[in-house]
Amino acid sequence: MSIIRLTICDSVIEANFLKNNLENDGIECFLTNEISSTLVPVYNGMMNAGIQVMINEEDLEKASKLIEQPDIEKPLVCPNCNSSNIKFGFGNRKGWKVLGVILSLLVTIPFGNIKRYYYCKDCKTEF
Repeated sequence: MSIIRLTICDSVIEANFLKNNLENDGIECFLTNEISSTLVPVYNGMMNAGIQVMINEEDLEKASKLIEQPDIEKPLVCPNCNSSNIKFGFGNRKGWKVLGVILSLLVTIPFGNIKRYYYCKDCKTEF
């Protein structure tokens, strides 16, 4: 029996909520990196850092079905202007984010998480 990582969570609340849901359905699991991710949240999202939810390999299929989000059939719209011109990416200030990554590598101190968002190409709202 082998232990594998099911997913990575950014917050302690999200990780414990997922852990409780899995345990309620009979899937044994535990969390790793909980303290380090709470003490240094800047590293969450970088190089697979974050709170890891670990399960037995034999429970992978059942657990994957439990955490899987249902497909939304209606199109995604901007909460600000109700436009459907939506894109998933680094947002409007992509250049500043790339510069932040380069500076982080040079100084060896992360300046923030570089995450991808949905953003509206019409009103420039990130969500």
